[in-house]
Amino acid sequence: MELLDRALIFLQDYFLYVRDQFTQRTLLTWFLFFFPIVVFFELPRYALPLVLMPILRLLGVPRDDSEEQEAFLRTEPLVSIIVAARNEEEVIGDTIASLLSIEYPNKEIIVVDDASTDRTYEIARPYAENGLIKLLSNTAPSGRGGRPIASNYGFRMSTGEFIISVDADTTFDRDLIQRMIGPFYDSSVGAVAGNVKVRNIGQSSWTDLQAAEYAVGISLWKRWTNILGSTLQASGACGAFRREALHDAGAWSAEITEDIDVSMKVHKLGWKVRFAPDAIALTTVPATFRGLVRQRVNWERGFLRLYYHKHGDALRFWRFDFATAYEMGMEYLMTVVFNLLYAVYIALMVAFAFRLLTFVLIGCYVFYTALTFVTLLLAISMSERRRHEWWLLQYAFVYPLYKGILRWVRFYALVTETLRINYRDPYLPETAYDNVERW
Repeated sequence: MELLDRALIFLQDYFLYVRDQFTQRTLLTWFLFFFPIVVFFELPRYALPLVLMPILRLLGVPRDDSEEQEAFLRTEPLVSIIVAARNEEEVIGDTIASLLSIEYPNKEIIVVDDASTDRTYEIARPYAENGLIKLLSNTAPSGRGGRPIASNYGFRMSTGEFIISVDADTTFDRDLIQRMIGPFYDSSVGAVAGNVKVRNIGQSSWTDLQAAEYAVGISLWKRWTNILGSTLQASGACGAFRREALHDAGAWSAEITEDIDVSMKVHKLGWKVRFAPDAIALTTVPATFRGLVRQRVNWERGFLRLYYHKHGDALRFWRFDFATAYEMGMEYLMTVVFNLLYAVYIALMVAFAFRLLTFVLIGCYVFYTALTFVTLLLAISMSERRRHEWWLLQYAFVYPLYKGILRWVRFYALVTETLRINYRDPYLPETAYDNVERW
């Protein structure tokens, strides 16, 4: 009983302290309790789609263009699928088999082995000898060239009117090509983003959390940007391009996130980028925390470098496209500015109101858990695999913590990128930076 009495006294004192903080109504107190970023920016940006998307769906938005897509698909244009691979002996056979099983008659599969030191080439060679794929190999004395160079090599050797670029550790639904190229019936569309999901789900808690993240960040959010006409990127794991658009953009450049770069070049040439929610690709994600951090540091550095350092001029909506500029502006505000302010906010709270910080963090956890549950529920309800994804809802209770960890990973990446620390990341070899056009 004595222990219980002490706990009750502590709670009473704690809530009296919180009450006193409220009643002071100082500028600092209001700033700490009602962080304007959440109230005026994060909540409308991420909660508004939850309200509007079901309503728009009932109203028939976006418009059903299935008839136009079917008429276009009956012409059966040649589609080239490029697979850039390095040291992928464990998965390359499954990837090739998955691509061969795609039910589309007019396709060519091009596998580019980027100086692998394992059996990647040997595993792929029988498929080439049987005429099922084209197999190319980088045998340059300088060694591997990196994903952009390998993709460019495959592009130059391709003949398709449309190009689909995929990761070597990805498998696909059998109707992938039809779903991916269907939106190209619109002659203004230059690129199409596929719907990427996690293949190794269940391998670890980290892969499960990424599956929930992909469901929200790709499957759901890109549906929303597709409605707004502001989809920014065709993922490197599964992205399709009109040959003319890819050629005029100069194909892939030597960047740590080359998919962002090529997508932005397509945007700036005046082409539209669309999202195909039913074009499903299953990709392998990091199963360990260390692997996840390494991946995200590359992604976040590439995000800042490509969107805002290299292609920041796309924010000039009067010159390019308003929807693209708006999405880029909001992403910069939410991902860069607010992330840096969050670090300052935490530092101030620790220094001046540490007890208050615990109250705020608990409140935020409860709020974001509820928001995550609703968001995941909507994302899964729209998924064609919803019968197999309902169990992801249990991760709503730890997802805010997971995103909190990634927030600090992003902070680290933004700082190192801004200070140009390790600017030439080992993701790409020096030869790629020196001459991306070598092939």
